[in-house]
Amino acid sequence: DEEAEVWVSILKTAVEACRSLRGEMGISPASKVPLIAAGDAGLLAAYAPYLKSLSKLESVEIVAELPEADAPVMLSGDFRLMLKVEIDVTAEKERLGKEITRLQGEIAKANGKLNNESFVARAPAAVVEQEKARVAEFSAHLEKLEAQLTKLK
Repeated sequence: DEEAEVWVSILKTAVEACRSLRGEMGISPASKVPLIAAGDAGLLAAYAPYLKSLSKLESVEIVAELPEADAPVMLSGDFRLMLKVEIDVTAEKERLGKEITRLQGEIAKANGKLNNESFVARAPAAVVEQEKARVAEFSAHLEKLEAQLTKLK
């Protein structure tokens, strides 16, 4: 049934978004936290019990607009999702700063290898591609963290 496949696909994307938010905020997968969601209220209400269970959420609050807060927002299709947790802004800035520094180091290290003609000439093509993929992955993650840090300032 195509309609059911689309429904499950949207649910899967929303669950992945909730889990990504949890990971970005450093929240343990074991701890239950409330979710605030904005979007199609009827659809969100249908997804709520599944989101709650699959994303280990305390509750799912459906609102017309997300509140202004220092929490990251994840877009999942037409939904806007935010975990409702109290964060220590100073500690979160420090954590983000450390992670940004670590990622910048990883990017510099991978770029150093890629800029080394001897490495590129001698290494198997798969290894070179792996380093390029690492740079792309680290850069994408770095952008997200920098956006979060900017939001906290």
